[in-house]
Amino acid sequence: MLPGVALALACGAFAQIGTTFCAATNNSTGAPASLTGAFGSGVGSDLHLDVSGGVPNEIGYVLVGNEATSGVMITNGLNCLTGPSTAQVFRYNVAGTNAISVGRFDSQGVLQNLVGTSLTGTGFDVPDMIPASVPFSIMSGDTWHFQLWYRDTAVASSNSNFSNGLSVTFDFTQPIAGMVPIPAGTFSMGSAAPGGLPYYGDPSTIPVHSVTISQNFWMGEHEVTQAEYSTLIGSNPSAFSGANLPVEQVSWNDAVAYCTALTAQEVALGHVPTGYQYRLPTEAEWEYACRAGTTTEFNVGAELYCANAQFELSYHSNNMCGVSGTIEVGSYPANAFGLYDMHGNVYEWCLDNGGTYGAGAVTDPFVAGGSVRSVRGGAWSFYSYSCRSAFREFASPGDSANTHGFRVVLAPILVP
Repeated sequence: MLPGVALALACGAFAQIGTTFCAATNNSTGAPASLTGAFGSGVGSDLHLDVSGGVPNEIGYVLVGNEATSGVMITNGLNCLTGPSTAQVFRYNVAGTNAISVGRFDSQGVLQNLVGTSLTGTGFDVPDMIPASVPFSIMSGDTWHFQLWYRDTAVASSNSNFSNGLSVTFDFTQPIAGMVPIPAGTFSMGSAAPGGLPYYGDPSTIPVHSVTISQNFWMGEHEVTQAEYSTLIGSNPSAFSGANLPVEQVSWNDAVAYCTALTAQEVALGHVPTGYQYRLPTEAEWEYACRAGTTTEFNVGAELYCANAQFELSYHSNNMCGVSGTIEVGSYPANAFGLYDMHGNVYEWCLDNGGTYGAGAVTDPFVAGGSVRSVRGGAWSFYSYSCRSAFREFASPGDSANTHGFRVVLAPILVP
């Protein structure tokens, strides 16, 4: 971004990526430069922009405007932000080794980061003001349009080219307190742990396969507490009494009803972004969030000890943990995403029904319907192997037990 400019958009912002409004023409590589956006992590706002398919080792800048146009041909590309008299259009420069560069394309035509741009991925992040040097703040509900310019010196030193145009609508709605942002990403779901001590691996967690969570979401930093449940629903079914203990003896149906009531309450207050809802996590979202970047059987490593979570027996120390029920949420250290009790305390209901895994890579898997639902994470009266990140258990949606609770996510709408 611009030198010395502080980027301050809250990580709670939702960027809603619209359709391309102006197509890119092919450059000397034989392909167009493709500008895409995603709600993601990085410096600045949560809108992360990527450009791929550009001409290697060329420089460029970003055009930003509040009005999209059909495009005016300039040498080999269409300028989609020409700036009619009613528009605000800015040439946007990013800090780096070249004062007018947003980055340099590598040998594969992918725009590379420069100093001050995103910490992750390729491309650049949008600041909280466009441009950051003048007071045009991005407001919730605003739509801005983006396009990348670069030179195509393989054709001629003066030739310019443009990516497609990309429209983005910003929504800075904040979730309820206690929700943690979970960045989009790809992970290996499942486990090929062998059967027998200490993991008791089973066929339900294989094959290990690549899963992409394509959109950021929010997840409760802890399981829904009895205080939270009784405040919203008006009753408390739990066997173990305590305001900050997780609610238990709730069925999947009860958990879904809670999420529905929470969504209705927050929608009425104007706190839920369009296309989002409070709901149970999918199995993939749950495991991705539990792992928080780890690949071991537990998010604390290859072994789970009594000091790590609330469960009955550790096969790694061969010790009973001396528990007789649930414990207050947040009593053990959080994982790398800031989530507590993803191992132990209470099993957590997931939205989908626990279908079998395939070997191929998938994006946002979700198995609706069926006669059972998945529960994840193990519970206070279970052994360490059932607390593994990949461990799967299944129950009827009407079942309830003092080992079963849930946590919520704020995520794109899904219908179970």
